[in-house]
This record gives sequence, structure tokens and C-alpha cells, in this order.
Amino acid sequence: MKCLIIEIITIGEVKRRLLEDLARELTKAYAPLVESCLIGASLQMPPAAYNARRNQYNADLILDRVLHRITGENLVLALLTTDLYTRSRNLNFIFGQAQCPGRAALVSLCRLDPTFYGAPPDRKLFLKRATKEVIHELGHTFGLWHCANPSCVMSFSNSILDVDEKKPAFCKTCRRKLHRQTTLTIHVWR
Repeated sequence: MKCLIIEIITIGEVKRRLLEDLARELTKAYAPLVESCLIGASLQMPPAAYNARRNQYNADLILDRVLHRITGENLVLALLTTDLYTRSRNLNFIFGQAQCPGRAALVSLCRLDPTFYGAPPDRKLFLKRATKEVIHELGHTFGLWHCANPSCVMSFSNSILDVDEKKPAFCKTCRRKLHRQTTLTIHVWR
């Protein structure tokens, strides 16, 4: 069985403990497809990605940069702490973006943090939200589209309330589609 590698890279400062926790959650979510998780290096933010008018970063430009850094046949997930938008859809912000199917995905941790909404820090809630969005975006790279089941991790999240409502797991239909994939290793770059 061919072994794929998912490289999780960071763009900006992401706490090591969060990376370790997400690696553990990804291993559970993608079981039995995931063989192991590793933590590594980070990339620099492309300066052209910042849009001063919006005070956000263009996910399309960041995804392009990540795609140009990919070697071999690895899938890449980039974790960021900056607020993202995309030119491809008329949305105020996005939690993440991915090729579907494809080789790269992004997840912004910015709006997943309860402090973004003026709430006190809540590490447990932050990890739950980040876990759901990381699983979701990786699912797109495997060719999974948005799911109509609102509790499925592959359902579209238009707001933080949608993220909070869904589960960190695939519905039966999406799980079946995912299990057609080969065994993979998750490699976290830091």
C-alpha cells in the first residue's frame, strides 16, 4: 500500500503544544489511515498576501506560495494565526481553504480563538474548533466536498456557530469516501 505524507507547516507563530494536540486529534480522526504524526519547521508569510484595506491576508496567494513549496507527492496543510479572505468567493472571511481534490490546504486559527470574539481564553474550545477545521480542510484535499449533513465535519461553516455545531468526525458517507484512500503519514513542519 502506497504511503502518502501530509506535511503540516506553520506560517507565523503557532504554539508547539497546539501542534502536538492537533497531530494527536488528526491521528484519531483519520484512523486507520494515519500511520504517525511528526512536528517540524515553518514558512514565512508572503508579503504580498496582506491587504491593508481589509486588514486580512489573501488565502489564494498564500495557497499558491504553499503549492510552490511542495516537493514530491506530499499533501500540505498550512496553519496560520492571521485572518484570511479569498478572492474566489464573496465572503467577509474564511476559516480555511483547500484544493479539492488537491495537494494543499490552509487553516486560519484567528477566528477559531474565543478571544477574537471578546470571550476569555478557552484552550479546550479553541482546540475543538481548530481540530474540526483542520480535519475539514484536509478532507477537501482527498476530494471530499461540503456535506449536507450539518453534524458532519465536512459541512460548510459560514460562522463560528456552524463550527461549534458540527462534530469533529465524518458522517458515514464521507467516511466511506475517505477510506477509499491509502494509508498516510502526517508530517508536521514547524
